[in-house]
Amino acid sequence: MPAHHQHRYKFPDGDVTYSVRTSLRAKHVRLRVSPREGLVVIVPQGFDRSLVPGIVEKRLPWVRKALGTMPAVRSSEDLFPDTLSLRSIDEEWYVFFEVTREPECCFVEKPGRLLEIRSLQGGSKTSFDLLREWVRRKAVNELLKKLDEVSEQYGLSYDKGAVRCQKTRWGSCSVNKTISLNMKLLFLPPDLVEYIMLHELCHTMHMNHSRRFWALVEQNMPDYVVHDRAMRDAFHYVPQFLQQ
Repeated sequence: MPAHHQHRYKFPDGDVTYSVRTSLRAKHVRLRVSPREGLVVIVPQGFDRSLVPGIVEKRLPWVRKALGTMPAVRSSEDLFPDTLSLRSIDEEWYVFFEVTREPECCFVEKPGRLLEIRSLQGGSKTSFDLLREWVRRKAVNELLKKLDEVSEQYGLSYDKGAVRCQKTRWGSCSVNKTISLNMKLLFLPPDLVEYIMLHELCHTMHMNHSRRFWALVEQNMPDYVVHDRAMRDAFHYVPQFLQQ
């Protein structure tokens, strides 16, 4: 995102630094606070920028409160990442966080794989909650689609698929052939994701880790041992905010 010229104004209760951005879509002035850009004043095209200091001064109580959350965010950059590497589907997303005055919290996908996380200061849903929800929805769409492909590829059927956020298990298969996948698989390389899916699909035939089970895995993926060993360190692919 391009840099913006910083303005510093001295108000009765102290200095405030902010940048001004013109938006072709904006219909009115909007203030936003993000961990990496600080206070940004978004104005419609043609807006008289000389009016901006007065607008900022009127909203100083909110600005002070919102900016007060930023030091904690900056000291934990791993928890609020700049990018998300979704290796399983070969996508890189750029993430921007902002504290907004708007009552609706949301995440917005923009062209160029830009993801904006908008949270309300003091609201029930934090930036952390919203980011996790976006990942969960993305995982549901992508991982279940991939599970169907792997099922068809190896000729191993299942009944239902689900996506969860499990702490230690990458996947599981129930006796009624429901396969649950960890949404963190979204961040792993495709070959490891395929191995986990095949592993769980083989459990639809053998609900244990018997010799027959491993023989079925090997029959379908002769080099499965390489992937199985790689899974021991696979959590290093997962971003810190999902390991809490």
